[in-house]
Amino acid sequence: MVELRLVAGVARTGAIGDGETIPWHYDEDEQQYKERVADHPVIVGRKTHMGMTRVRGTHPVVLTSTPDEYEEDGATFVSTVPDALEAVEAQRDTGYVIGGQSVYAMFLPYADRAYVSELPETKTGSRVFPYLGTNWAVTERHEYDDFDVIEYVNEAPLDPAEGTA
Repeated sequence: MVELRLVAGVARTGAIGDGETIPWHYDEDEQQYKERVADHPVIVGRKTHMGMTRVRGTHPVVLTSTPDEYEEDGATFVSTVPDALEAVEAQRDTGYVIGGQSVYAMFLPYADRAYVSELPETKTGSRVFPYLGTNWAVTERHEYDDFDVIEYVNEAPLDPAEGTA
């Protein structure tokens, strides 16, 4: 079974972006993110995928309602959670969910871990990170100069084979 891990940079307001860009930049956060997801498949929404640069060695599994309309070397376009999980499993046994908002919400119930960069930003945004819920527990806090990365574990992830949430 595939292990799913969420990765997000989240402002104090809960914002992850404004729908077009991420309105902040932390070199150290970008570096730890790239090291974490490198050489793994990443599940990403189409709009987020089209607006970002691919991290070395990642295989994007792009969620879209119209997967047949897209083709890109080294990427897989899918429309459902089961199809995305199958595409991840074809690459590796661990995959990272990297956004945007609706994709995080869609995969949250099935994720095993989350790595949330708690950024000191107070900007609001139109896109927010979903509430993890009561099944999630903090396992580690990684301290950096300007922010912390909190590692969570989902104590009761849903089995995607039993249907979608």
